[in-house]
Amino acid sequence: MNEQDLQKLFIDSLLSGEIQGIDEIIDIPSPQKAERIVRIKKEAYFRYFDLVLGIISLQRNLPTTINIKSIDMYDRYHNLTMRTSELLAFAREENCRVDLVDLIPIEFKSDNDSIDERLPRQVINAILAFGRSVVVFDKRHTSRIQKYGLFSLLPASIIGYSNDNRFKVISSDKRLVVDSLVKPQKSTIAKILSDNGLIDSLTAIYSHLDMTQKIYQKMLFNQIFEEKIDLLQEEIEFLSGLNKSPNFHEKEQIKKIVRESINRKITEYT
Repeated sequence: MNEQDLQKLFIDSLLSGEIQGIDEIIDIPSPQKAERIVRIKKEAYFRYFDLVLGIISLQRNLPTTINIKSIDMYDRYHNLTMRTSELLAFAREENCRVDLVDLIPIEFKSDNDSIDERLPRQVINAILAFGRSVVVFDKRHTSRIQKYGLFSLLPASIIGYSNDNRFKVISSDKRLVVDSLVKPQKSTIAKILSDNGLIDSLTAIYSHLDMTQKIYQKMLFNQIFEEKIDLLQEEIEFLSGLNKSPNFHEKEQIKKIVRESINRKITEYT
């Protein structure tokens, strides 16, 4: 079938609760319960994604106290500070609380589509933008990726349309990616400060690096949409304190590194 037919069939199966194993990757409401509602955005976010599902919890009168009882709950709250722009934009449109929103990007690959180098890029874009990725494959693609185990090569949840004309989850990845490689590690910072006699400054320096990382990561996550980045007041105040020119000149640093190496004897490397 073509991609439009695959999308329609998937949406119908999703809303009717007929996708096997869907709870492994999406907290979708059941037809018998109305604790959540689903919003479907086709060709969403500047056409970067075929479909974006917005899952909105219908819980009312919740306190604003942050009560973290699990790693998953921490990731959800932390995600609000990382992907503020995307979540706030959706919450404003739907007139709901931002912490009751889940956004799930979905890519479709019908049997009329070829599987090439674009798919890994689409998965990466989805993870950067929303912290997760879901890919839906048509029958022929599903048969091939199951036969050769190709689903294990993608950091995404995989849903396949099987020969019995039903969608089922082939590979689940419910992780919410909220951090990146730029996150500073306390142990590494502690060693650097200790080696340079600055161990008393560990907490303050780590806090500054952590704030820098959060701002930088927001820039990365929102860059795909070319949107205004929503910074918290604390982050704006932090940036305002960086208005002094740093005492750093790259050319002088390079010269210093070269001078320090001149005095080394060649025998030191043997």
